[in-house]
Amino acid sequence: MKKLSVLISILSLTTIIHQSFGQIKSPYVHHKEFNQANSNKLFLRFENLNFVKNNEYNGEFSEGATWIGYVATPKLVYSPSSNFRIEAGVRLQKYSGRENFTESEPVFSAIYKPSDKIEFIMGSLNQNNNHNLSEPIFEPERYFMETAENGFQFLYNTNSFQFQTWINWEQFILENDPFQERFTFGLFGNWKLNQSQRFNLSIPLETIITHRGGEIDGSDGTVQTVANYGSGLVFEKQIENFGIKSWYVKAMAYYFSDNSSKQEFIFDKGHALYPQIGFTTKNSHLNLGYWNAYHFASSRGSKLFQSVAIDTPGYFEDRRELATLNYYHEHKIANGIHFGGKIDVYYDLKNSKENWAAAIYLRINGDFFLKKVKWN
Repeated sequence: MKKLSVLISILSLTTIIHQSFGQIKSPYVHHKEFNQANSNKLFLRFENLNFVKNNEYNGEFSEGATWIGYVATPKLVYSPSSNFRIEAGVRLQKYSGRENFTESEPVFSAIYKPSDKIEFIMGSLNQNNNHNLSEPIFEPERYFMETAENGFQFLYNTNSFQFQTWINWEQFILENDPFQERFTFGLFGNWKLNQSQRFNLSIPLETIITHRGGEIDGSDGTVQTVANYGSGLVFEKQIENFGIKSWYVKAMAYYFSDNSSKQEFIFDKGHALYPQIGFTTKNSHLNLGYWNAYHFASSRGSKLFQSVAIDTPGYFEDRRELATLNYYHEHKIANGIHFGGKIDVYYDLKNSKENWAAAIYLRINGDFFLKKVKWN
């Protein structure tokens, strides 16, 4: 408990020191926005994330680990018109101390933006902020632990409504392959109920459905279909006081359902409540929450929020209660270059155990103009 108190004191002091800082959700921001002036221009784009993350976890639900390395994605970007763009390159994932790249894969995106509100992506997807999904149903570390997401994505954005849906096709099968197909379907939406400059009231919606199966493979594996849903209400107040730009109260409810042919988890249904309060300044974000879950599980979420201990087979708790604290700060070094740090604290109220993680990130997004190329 002493270490927890020290961490909270450090976070409070950091918030005061960086009182001129503001709302940043995460370091996972690389998607290039459309610019009509780039029509018929060829660019070399470099996207990079250097990371050092130390997870000091203890207990049955998650083991501690240290992640250090980078994900670099150099690619060519060409816009044959003002509403269509092609991106082609390679994604290189490297953990420090490993002789070879952990993952190296080609990336290709065809992006069509028929209006200022709508965007279609086929190929490598826009993974900005992990699709705005919350940690209980989508582990943020997946950004640098797994390969790039590939499939199809649709985005719709207006002042009052933001929406995106996507399919990440993780394993494609051909006839008689000895393994099953795997894919993840996701959806995120946020509906603002008012247009006031002083406060916002909104309804978020989150969905993740994972599937494993197939009809033409030669595998004898069972069919998996696991779903997680989340929704609630968010009240955000804009202020100008001691460097704080806004504060918010967020109440989220989550639901878990396992509809697999053979039950994947110890239980097939569950739910959770997650009330939170947060503050944002110019480049920082502080969030406090209370997680209360009953028979909750997620195939893509953080292990700490689940009722089933993934790292300890057979161990589970009917009810999980966590007090959470998340702080992220990011500083702009130059155009497209940002340096940031994050601290997460998860205190297990039932077992009186503390888990915490600290991380630093260097995010680089740069475009180098090569030449004008006319599309024939």
